[in-house]
Amino acid sequence: MTNLHMPGGILVSRLRVYDTPAPDGQRGGTPHVHLLCSEMYYTLSGSGAVEMIDINGFQRVEIAAGDALVFSPGTVHRLINPNGDLEILVIMQNSGLPERGDNVVSFSERWLADDEAYAGAMKVESLADAYRRRDRGVEGFLRLKAAFDAGPDAGREALERFYALAEARTRLQRAEWEAIVRAGPKAVVDTTLDQLDYLNRHDTRYLLEARHQLVHAGRETLGFCGHLRRYFDPASLTLEGLKDG
Repeated sequence: MTNLHMPGGILVSRLRVYDTPAPDGQRGGTPHVHLLCSEMYYTLSGSGAVEMIDINGFQRVEIAAGDALVFSPGTVHRLINPNGDLEILVIMQNSGLPERGDNVVSFSERWLADDEAYAGAMKVESLADAYRRRDRGVEGFLRLKAAFDAGPDAGREALERFYALAEARTRLQRAEWEAIVRAGPKAVVDTTLDQLDYLNRHDTRYLLEARHQLVHAGRETLGFCGHLRRYFDPASLTLEGLKDG
């Protein structure tokens, strides 16, 4: 009998977005990028926006209850919560990978330049620490935005520099990431292909292994974008040991 995974080997969290003002006066979360994971924001209640930077420059997408926004790795993104009522369901690719350091905050080079400085900037032990991390990320995000305002070449140069720094900060985590992908989403795909082989042989015995499991949300934690409650893959993840996301 195979392990019971989340559908497709995903990670799901419920998020109440921060509602305090950042350095530019907007209320919301911490800008960051994922190196390997696509993400979907489904708006449960309230309204707001997602601000994004990619090779095409800065964009802002307004979101309201019932809206779903999907974006790929490399999209530097930031949740905006102007009315203080934005709550979303976050659906992440690659099982627990986003909780193992795949998400890199858009700090300025001062904080991204070396492992020790980055670890200090990332450390969160209180809500004040979470806001401080958010504010430093917003400052870096605004620098990226200003680079694109100066022209596409300047923007591309600044964005590629940020990507390079993000890659350097995560270089020691690749083996762990590969293990998570193989144990989670790859295992789900392999199981589905095996089941397809069974069906092609008119063999439905694997359906006799059907089962279910109630998945409870973990305790509320301070994430990048707000107050998080994560629903963990029952086959591979526990609350202990996961990095802040």
